[in-house]
Amino acid sequence: MKNISLLLLCLLPFVSCSQSNKKENTDKPTPTALKPEDVFASLQFEMDGKPCVAVINKQYKDFKNKALFPLSLFLLVNTLEKDKMGHPTEKEAAAFHELQTKIIRELSAQFAFCHVGTTTMTGYRDVIFYINSKDQEKTIAVLNKLKAQNKRFESYTFEPDPEWEAVTSFYEAVAAKN
Repeated sequence: MKNISLLLLCLLPFVSCSQSNKKENTDKPTPTALKPEDVFASLQFEMDGKPCVAVINKQYKDFKNKALFPLSLFLLVNTLEKDKMGHPTEKEAAAFHELQTKIIRELSAQFAFCHVGTTTMTGYRDVIFYINSKDQEKTIAVLNKLKAQNKRFESYTFEPDPEWEAVTSFYEAVAAKN
């Protein structure tokens, strides 16, 4: 009985901390790297008559702090091994996810950001982020290093977009889907 009481006493702080963190995370979305509570929605659309897919982070659907992350960042990743529609093969998808995970890990070590999602188009994928303008130089340094290490990583572009207009149609489609 004494051992059980001691064990419970040791576990109590971990249980109470994890429950308070869960409440905090569900009240307000927090920009950062991919987190377990991120929920993504898959959307089908067409571009130039060809099928495309967007996987969008629903956490930012009604995000109130867009002004804190006014700079859009689109990363273009080439699809080297394609199926007949120009979409990635299973092997290529695994390579993409590995690269995306590495990018998210490297950026999250530097600063907070919003990972909106990815799009799969014929021959390439975009990874979409929103960052604070003050973090642009750090982002460039990280991305240039990663780009030099991976032949799939084609380019990146920054655009001022304080209202997140570039992804509005995705969030409208997510709302219509639910």
